[in-house]
Amino acid sequence: MPVPGATTDEYVHHPRKPQRTKYQGTYPISKEDKVKLDLWMSTHYKTLPEPSSNEAKEMGVVPSFPYKDVPIYGDTADIMALYFRGVWGCLLTPKNVSDLANTIGIRYHVWVATKKVFEKFPQGSEAFYVRRVLRQFLFELGLAMLGSVKGPVVIFIDSRFHDSKAAMVDEARALIDLFDRADVRRWRVVITLPATEDGIRAAHELTNKYSIGIHLSMVTSLAHACACIEAGATMLSMNVAPIMTWFDKKDGDKVKYPIAPGHPGIKTIQSCINYIRQNSLNTSLLVTDIRDWDELKQLDWVDAAALNQTLLGQISVHGLTTWSPEIMEDYKFSPAYRCAREAKYPSAFLNHERGIGMALSAEDRSLMSSVVYIRLGQNKVFMGKIEDVIRNEVDDRLCVNAFDPYHPYPIWS
Repeated sequence: MPVPGATTDEYVHHPRKPQRTKYQGTYPISKEDKVKLDLWMSTHYKTLPEPSSNEAKEMGVVPSFPYKDVPIYGDTADIMALYFRGVWGCLLTPKNVSDLANTIGIRYHVWVATKKVFEKFPQGSEAFYVRRVLRQFLFELGLAMLGSVKGPVVIFIDSRFHDSKAAMVDEARALIDLFDRADVRRWRVVITLPATEDGIRAAHELTNKYSIGIHLSMVTSLAHACACIEAGATMLSMNVAPIMTWFDKKDGDKVKYPIAPGHPGIKTIQSCINYIRQNSLNTSLLVTDIRDWDELKQLDWVDAAALNQTLLGQISVHGLTTWSPEIMEDYKFSPAYRCAREAKYPSAFLNHERGIGMALSAEDRSLMSSVVYIRLGQNKVFMGKIEDVIRNEVDDRLCVNAFDPYHPYPIWS
């Protein structure tokens, strides 16, 4: 039972062609411009709907009010980058942790985790220690990140459990228990699960039974997002780059769509944003894997954005601001708005007799397979790299524990 309207096909053309002003979307904005906008809002909003052209030139921007700040999550495991950029939160992923797996910072947290696990469990096999140390390492790393941001740390569990609901539930509960014991408030830790069928069902149990904040990653379509929202996820994320690429290659031959609101990938992401906003849902949508600012500028009212170190470096003294297009009459005739408005709320994917995947349209299933399972394959490699660092530390500790100081050398007869 596909969600009505949850496709990216063109809608029936309205007599009035939708118009889009230059100043819609989400933009980097300087602190100086932000102060000027705040001053202008406080003094002129009730009497003037828009700044004059001279005022706009002086301010350096032409805002379409109302506007709001967009929380920035650092898509990096570099603690100093988070601290100096002053971002709101941190998004830890298998990729950004594995990228720094051989650095002193990551190896230090591995060492600490190994030491604590061996002190707690004096006896065990290598496989037992590796599994326990990985969990303890993610806790130690997340705890360190909490000191560098004011908001939440979004932290993953082993993504190789993506096809086992029970394993994901157990691992998420064990990880959150470590944060609970450290007296970390629940809202500051969000656990990432992949938005596979088992991941969505695990999210439903973790949120409803254990009150754990869950981030479902790699959401690919409006119908997919509806299922994740039904599960009670605190946060969803959509990977901009692979979604855009899939539509460019959808028909076999690569088609280069212009980066504009009409791009089917932009419409897909925007429809999910609109669905959450139109139904006043508590779930937030995080956009990740942003290749450049042109893509982000097409999206209105994003809830949060995860920026890698390259993009963070381009806004070292800036924040992100998004401007609402709702004051425009033509906004409600846009394809993304209509698609979100026609989608059923609440949905009923979790009760579908053939499973969540079969409730999606053929196109949505193809998009989900392309984005989700390719990324899961990549994550398997990244997790292997992290695990290698942990295994080396565990093996070193096992050798030290097995060393007999009274017989350091073999006795030859």
